Amino acid sequence: MKTKKLFTSLAAAVMLSAGLAGVAQTAQPVQAQTTNQAKKGSVSVKRRTVSVTVNSDKPVLFGLKDDNKFEKVDSTYTKGQAINAYYSIDVTATSQSGQSQTITLYYIGNQTVNGKDTPVFIPSTDVTTSASVPTQENWVKQAQSDRKAIQDAYNNRTQYIVVTPKSKKGSKIYYAYLKSRKSKKVYFKASKKKIKHGKKIKAVSVSKKSYQPIVKVGKKRYVYIGKKRYLNWSSVKATVKTTPLQLSDDLKNLIVEN
Repeated sequence: MKTKKLFTSLAAAVMLSAGLAGVAQTAQPVQAQTTNQAKKGSVSVKRRTVSVTVNSDKPVLFGLKDDNKFEKVDSTYTKGQAINAYYSIDVTATSQSGQSQTITLYYIGNQTVNGKDTPVFIPSTDVTTSASVPTQENWVKQAQSDRKAIQDAYNNRTQYIVVTPKSKKGSKIYYAYLKSRKSKKVYFKASKKKIKHGKKIKAVSVSKKSYQPIVKVGKKRYVYIGKKRYLNWSSVKATVKTTPLQLSDDLKNLIVEN
């Protein structure tokens, strides 16, 4: 079957393909890839792609119209050019002689065709893949799994406090004491030891139930820095930090911070 006839055959046979009918509605590739419209400070997740190499100059592409029929799309791709494929679909095409043939198309993104944003596909025979291109169903499942894993990683991050002395003379180290053996009241006494100016120390939790590094005694507050040591809260600058994401490199590479 010649390429020119393939265009007509695809358009005629599009409704015979069960996997093709839901392409535009299910995958929503444009929204998934677009990050420039996201709110500032938000995080977007890119979809996985497979690098494919074009086998010849100006291969014929096919755009999926609103009525679920294909139209021919000219390309400017050159032989040896690497492009990204997202997923594959199988389409049953019927030639003018009545012979049917199943061909595989790779979705390569949306393009403006005749003034409309259109999903565009390239025949698998026109490219060489660097890895297996997933089916649309598996691609969607992988995208959902990626999004959940990344969302869980963000939800599991915790915040902590880093303190550093305000004064160039440093900050005195305090120790906590009980007023008496029977008393539960605590008082703090300064030692001769100091934390040097410029040194950054992570505040440690004094509670196993939650992150509570600050202790209030009367009108004063003290921050716990571990090893039974405290610093006067008013003598330090505090910065809130967040633990890094616990994700594999391939998932980290999917994150786009806006």
